[in-house]
Amino acid sequence: ERYRENEKFLKPPICNKLYAGGQLKVMFVGGKQANDRGDYHVEDGEEFFYMIKGKMLLRVLEKGKHRDIIIKEGESFLLPARIPHSPQRPPNSLGLVIERERKDDEIDALQWFVKGTTDVLWRRTFRCYDLGKDLVPVVKAFQASREAKTGRKTPKDEWPRGGPPPIMPLPRPLDTHTSLPSPTVLEKWVQNHAGALKDKFVELFKGEDFNVQIGSGAHNIGPISHTSEAFYFLLKGKGQLTEEGSEAKKLNIVEGSMVVVDAMAKHFLSTGEGSLLIALTWPTAPCHEPRVDAPTIYRHFKPVSML
Repeated sequence: ERYRENEKFLKPPICNKLYAGGQLKVMFVGGKQANDRGDYHVEDGEEFFYMIKGKMLLRVLEKGKHRDIIIKEGESFLLPARIPHSPQRPPNSLGLVIERERKDDEIDALQWFVKGTTDVLWRRTFRCYDLGKDLVPVVKAFQASREAKTGRKTPKDEWPRGGPPPIMPLPRPLDTHTSLPSPTVLEKWVQNHAGALKDKFVELFKGEDFNVQIGSGAHNIGPISHTSEAFYFLLKGKGQLTEEGSEAKKLNIVEGSMVVVDAMAKHFLSTGEGSLLIALTWPTAPCHEPRVDAPTIYRHFKPVSML
């Protein structure tokens, strides 16, 4: 239902809809049309990917070389910071992407390469608050550029004197050392960790920013509170979230529901037999008010389902 309601936003070139815009930037990417992206995105934070429907191709620049990573339906992937990446999404696919809020001194970049090389053709840096909106003017600026029309780098002595240069400098160097793993097949991972999952939530990814845990089966946990917002995605089964000390804020969550809980909000989480849940937090998040408030699911235990 939610997918159909917001399908009009999932259109090229980015095919992106922001659903929660606080500390955690929860986005859905995909739609009936393929996205139209030749750019590579660079940011100072990690990105969490989970494919809900279909598959996607994530092109990256890994250790100075191009690499294609295919993320299939039911697979997850955690991309480290400052690795140039270009998500390619075919028609009728749908993916979950979570980024973190940018810090005050962090600047994103979009860059394009000279075809068949790792030479940067054009790059623009910018402040990013809503990926689906903030990338579009940069993409359009590139499409109108001399470099886009010729496919060739402009010599520095021909760069315009006024306005931004064709290749803007990066404020921080790229990650040129990390070897990226293959995506994780969640169903297989759960089978391999079945013993540990009987007793507790188990860590799927522990990055520099994000901590991603998996809960499988019946659990009763709490009270829980996190220094950042907490994101819950119930893939299977049933569950319940209850805010401590307030029976009025009790929420039954069903299969396919996603919920974002406020930072420092004490709550209890219960899941039933046969359930499967993804929990994501940002343990090192700075404590301040978020810049953007997307009312669809942000705060107050409001669930949304995209399945």
